[in-house]
Amino acid sequence: MKRLSRIATLAAVLSGAAASALAWEAETTHPGLTESAALHTDLHAHLRDQFGMPQGLFTALTVPPADAPELFRVLSALNPTHGYVPDARGSMAALSWLSLGSVVADVPVQHAAHHFFDPASGDGLSDATLPASAEAGHRMRATMIGADLPQTGKPAPDWLVHADNPMGLAQFVDQYEKAVSARSAGERRRHLAGALLAAGAMVHVLQDAASPSHARGDLAAHLEPIGPDAFDRGSRFERIAALVYGRLGVPAPRGAAVPASSLRAFFSNSEGTGLADLTAARWFSAGTLPAPVRVRAGMGSQQIAARLQQNLARPRPDVPRRLDLQAARTGGAHIADARGVCLADYRIDEDERLQWSLGEACMNQQIAAILPLAANYSAALLDWLFRGALAIAVAEQGIAVTVPEGAAALGAGTLSLYWDDARGVRSPLGAAIEMSAPQQAPIPAPPADAKAVAALFRGQDAAGEPLVAAGYLPL
Repeated sequence: MKRLSRIATLAAVLSGAAASALAWEAETTHPGLTESAALHTDLHAHLRDQFGMPQGLFTALTVPPADAPELFRVLSALNPTHGYVPDARGSMAALSWLSLGSVVADVPVQHAAHHFFDPASGDGLSDATLPASAEAGHRMRATMIGADLPQTGKPAPDWLVHADNPMGLAQFVDQYEKAVSARSAGERRRHLAGALLAAGAMVHVLQDAASPSHARGDLAAHLEPIGPDAFDRGSRFERIAALVYGRLGVPAPRGAAVPASSLRAFFSNSEGTGLADLTAARWFSAGTLPAPVRVRAGMGSQQIAARLQQNLARPRPDVPRRLDLQAARTGGAHIADARGVCLADYRIDEDERLQWSLGEACMNQQIAAILPLAANYSAALLDWLFRGALAIAVAEQGIAVTVPEGAAALGAGTLSLYWDDARGVRSPLGAAIEMSAPQQAPIPAPPADAKAVAALFRGQDAAGEPLVAAGYLPL
């Protein structure tokens, strides 16, 4: 039986990998966001109508362990009660395969380095802003645990289309195509699991753009102590999100429609509405807070605020012109955005320096505002990946394939037709058709004993973005 080459590649990537401290927590926050997002998309209907899966997201998809032994060796280390580990036969629901992709996207840890993107500079993860003390600790931790912990990486949008990414856009398109074109029903379902794995991994990378440290290139924020062990380090912000919301408590998507016409636009665009754009402009991260300012006798809050403004690494978020200096001396205060969400805490220490920090209460408010937005962008990306659809109609003169209302318009590409026999064995129906933005193409009628017809388009949408589209018609 033919193996899933990309799933085998994924297994090799995951083999021996340790959990990453460079992202929302992989076993809780990421799958929670992905599941919440998926249930607010058209993906359930897409799997039902375009792939002929009546149960949609709840269709059982099986990857036999014998076909991917390394993958299942890695999966054996995951908690089976979390709902994204297949049973002994290698079977679980389509939604669970999608969730699994979001769990394993940042392993090995070297891949997690490619989940950063600073929209102001266009850069990915860099150690250029890492304090010398933090860099020394980072290297010591790597030596102690015997791992090559990354300090630099490719920008996240580039990583999604990079040849070295085993779960990027190219792999999604490849697995989607095989989920339609493979000969047996079992193979098609296994490839669909592979496509969902890749989609989940891509959504994971976008979700990381909602974390302030990821959108501000703040590696130091991921080297904070988060446990009793000296080498137990990571992002306190992302750890608190996991502790407060877990997986099942992650909020549902909330927010306006996401105006993204390309994969990169989900991260950043000229309108400033990409998720990384919004995150970088709205929030401080632990390592990009305002620099301390010495409060001298006679200085008022407006003078101090002006000094702070000069010391800001970025123009946004802004520091208000009036600060509560009395509260800053007696116990501390905080600044908030227009919605009343805490942006940062501040206090004046014993050396008369105005210091900034992110306390747990402040971070909790931020996380409550960020997670619904991250889920909203996740849902939009899933709908974008699965935006292609084909409608099939059979008449005496042959088959007509059209683009249903609301689906992505087709650009240049190849249209292939298939027919299924009573056993579910799928065979090509005529030669593939090279098309240049057609809306309709006639194809000869299927054999009399055909039980279903399937269609596949692989190419570009009308805007030139990569596109795959499927159609299915039972006879």
